[in-house]
Amino acid sequence: MKLLFLIFLILAGSFVNGQTTDDLFDRLGDWDDSEALAIKTFRSTRIVNMQSVENPYQGELIFTIGHRFGNIRSGFYEMFGLDIATIRLGLDYGINSWLAAGIGRSSYQKTWDGYLKARIITQDGTLQSPVSLSYYLSASHASLRNIYPADYDNFFDRTSYIHQLMVSRKFSELFSIQISPIWLTSSLLPETGSSVSHLSLGTAARIRLTPMTHLNLEYIPSVVDGGIERTNPVSAGFDIETGGHVFQLFFSNTQGIADKAWLANTSGKWEKGDIFFGFTITRVFYL
Repeated sequence: MKLLFLIFLILAGSFVNGQTTDDLFDRLGDWDDSEALAIKTFRSTRIVNMQSVENPYQGELIFTIGHRFGNIRSGFYEMFGLDIATIRLGLDYGINSWLAAGIGRSSYQKTWDGYLKARIITQDGTLQSPVSLSYYLSASHASLRNIYPADYDNFFDRTSYIHQLMVSRKFSELFSIQISPIWLTSSLLPETGSSVSHLSLGTAARIRLTPMTHLNLEYIPSVVDGGIERTNPVSAGFDIETGGHVFQLFFSNTQGIADKAWLANTSGKWEKGDIFFGFTITRVFYL
């Protein structure tokens, strides 16, 4: 699976040219920078599971509804997973041109999460800034009762922290890539019964299919497992732009939506038919 994914990225990149196109979302936002910046390396603030390099623009409030169904392999009795679902509701706000913040609530372990996300470098097409670089810090708090031992059943022990660094490059309107080290830390996870320090290295690509439709590919292998036994998340999906909405439809081997869920709890294997269908709807409001 690793080899096939890397080969696909290489082949996709080799056929990308410099073709450009006007795009509805390219017209959103106001930049004061004197140089032309790469706009919309990805079409949403999330690729599938992990964060993209994108932030909401200053003054934008994005309402997100994420839905992940059950295993397709469950068959007709569970309507191929449609009878089983997890959901996350989120709000993301652009504080200024480089800083964003957000909160969310996921049904998995009744998880609350909050984050800050900062643009550090924005690709400008020159050798001085050939890539975009952003940093993401998230706190994830599981509020489900009776899953932590009494000695660790407090706010801080129930909270996990996720650090993600996003390095991306938009080669053209047709093709973008991103590489993201992701570090998960927690004083205790119910899944392991111990403290955790887990490092992953996410890779992702965006390929434009039509001016308003994009294919996203994502692979997040573990580098340091830190006591977590999981399957590496592998996902593929589509972004469909319709004015102020972006619809994301995707297939993945993980049912988790909040960061900690897919980082620590992925167990499905594509080769065994463990596939979860999901969608995310984003709606932009201007404050």
